Amino acid sequence: MWLHKLLRSNPAKWPTGRSIRMAIGVGTPLAVGILSGQMLFCLWVTLGVMMQSAGEGPGSYRSLFNRLLIVAPIGALGYFAGHLWALPYPLALAIGALLSFVAGILNSYGPAYSKGTLQALIGGTVAFGLAPDIHNVIPYWQVAALYLVGAAFYALLLGVEALIDRRRPQRQLLADYLMTLAQLASSCAKANDHSSRRLREQSRQAVIDQYEVLYTVLIDSRYAHSQSNQHHTAILQAGDGVFSAILAHHDASLLLANAHWLQQLSYAVRHKHALPSLPSNLAPNNRLVSRVNLLAASIELLDVTNAKTARSHDQRWNISALISTLWMNRYLKLSHLIVGPEVLKTAAKLSLCMTIAYSMKYWVQDDHWYWIPLTVALVMKPELGSVFVRAVLRIIGTAIGVLIGSAILILVPKGIGLLAILIALAACMPWAVLRSYALQSILLTPLVLILIDLTSPGMVNINYAGQRLIDTAIGGTIVLIFGYFIWSRSHERQLASSYQVAMQALADYLRGVCEPAATTLPSLRRDVYRQLSNLRSQLQKQLSEPPPASREATKWFPIIMAAERLADRVTIYADNWSTDDPLPQAGEVEALAQQMQSLMAGNVPLTAVLRPETVWQETVPDTEKPSQDDFLAEITSELMLLARLLHATTPRR
Repeated sequence: MWLHKLLRSNPAKWPTGRSIRMAIGVGTPLAVGILSGQMLFCLWVTLGVMMQSAGEGPGSYRSLFNRLLIVAPIGALGYFAGHLWALPYPLALAIGALLSFVAGILNSYGPAYSKGTLQALIGGTVAFGLAPDIHNVIPYWQVAALYLVGAAFYALLLGVEALIDRRRPQRQLLADYLMTLAQLASSCAKANDHSSRRLREQSRQAVIDQYEVLYTVLIDSRYAHSQSNQHHTAILQAGDGVFSAILAHHDASLLLANAHWLQQLSYAVRHKHALPSLPSNLAPNNRLVSRVNLLAASIELLDVTNAKTARSHDQRWNISALISTLWMNRYLKLSHLIVGPEVLKTAAKLSLCMTIAYSMKYWVQDDHWYWIPLTVALVMKPELGSVFVRAVLRIIGTAIGVLIGSAILILVPKGIGLLAILIALAACMPWAVLRSYALQSILLTPLVLILIDLTSPGMVNINYAGQRLIDTAIGGTIVLIFGYFIWSRSHERQLASSYQVAMQALADYLRGVCEPAATTLPSLRRDVYRQLSNLRSQLQKQLSEPPPASREATKWFPIIMAAERLADRVTIYADNWSTDDPLPQAGEVEALAQQMQSLMAGNVPLTAVLRPETVWQETVPDTEKPSQDDFLAEITSELMLLARLLHATTPRR
């Protein structure tokens, strides 16, 4: 099972903008280098573009530029590590170990610092490995400067794309979110069998994940008072209302009709068309219909506002806004710098693996031995997925990529033809990153081999495919042994801890639902579904690892499904409740909330659940309006199931 999960790829649309920018950004400096005969200098510019393009994630253009201001300078600092080559090698190893440890800590400060430290490790490794060849040709500060020129060229290409359609990222994410809502509505309209329940769970998970991405992109706290962000908040709140209404409805024909309407809205948003009006076959006073209509109205109002304020002050990316942001964040709080034991442990793993990888220079005598620590730096990124999975996929992908790269270097002579193939590979890289790490490694390997060949003097192709494969295998083995197998793994404890956080959020959600005039329900609902989504993602990562991690994850899936079903019951009750309905007894609600918080691995009371005479039956949450007693009975029943599942999962002592 875990082997199947290991090789699984993700569905991904072709990122047209990123592919075009990657092709232009990589091809232009290399073409200039070929024409001018200064390939070494243009190589560093090309690396600057490649690093920024490969590290680009979802976000508005403004957020991408702000992220670049952090990532690029940190990445450029790495090239000064070339100076360590002049030191005695044991001393250089000690300093490198310290720098790797610091990089591992900085890596935990956020996505921008994670990308920046990765680029710094890569730049430092390349500069140190090539130091004997380049230290007399170009100073390291010039290498760093050329790298920043590449980052600036990337920013220029990104800016040109933003001028063409500045709101494209937000619009595409919003269209994807509307489509996931349509898929959820369609899945909820299907019959109540096992396959339909599975499809409904997948659709709900897709909505939650897409909502989190959209939330991150639309809500920017630094500009929280702008008119656009007020409309963004309205869209997110309306979308949350549609989500809860879909879960609470049971009319299949109504759900399918709204699914079709949401699909039309998604298409219109994606292609900048006029939004479709309310379909004639839908009653505007229906709760689900009215909420979809409100969502459409919020989107339309945002479009009108953006059209009116396209040239207003709060829509510009001006220097004064940037200076204001930097000034507001000029003080670094000590609490932001303090890290926990898990971060220190991860940093120690990175430092150990990098030190061992650099030590391989004593035994590996080929010219490109530095590919060993380069592999370690690329793989040791636990926030991007399982280190075990990344190491194995790196080796597999490199092995396949070596075959492709060797065939290209044998069949295609050095020159424009080889450059054209390299540009084509670069254009495919953004899509490969979205698909799988193995595919990314498959395309990256021939790209690097061709890049080295083009920058090497002479007219004859030089094939380092064998070295690439051997060095990657050594680096991957170092990660597997010293970054994974020798360390005690506490998957069960981590899962239990994450589960307890989710149950605390669920308990708060239950309390909020049963309070009169509760105004925090949307934020409470978002929090509980986000925590459950994070827990499910954690399980998905473990399923790709060998036993016992995959076996533990398999045991936990029924528990997460039961917790998600419990959250759905609370959501359905909250959506169906009206001000004329009585609220459940506060004492009973609080007792149930306390019980949710106490249900955890290692502390599972099987008999302390309220209403012990209730017998749990595996059913989909009833979307008919339940009474307060029925609601409490349903919650109790689900809690009894959770208690039994956790009791079965907990190791006996």
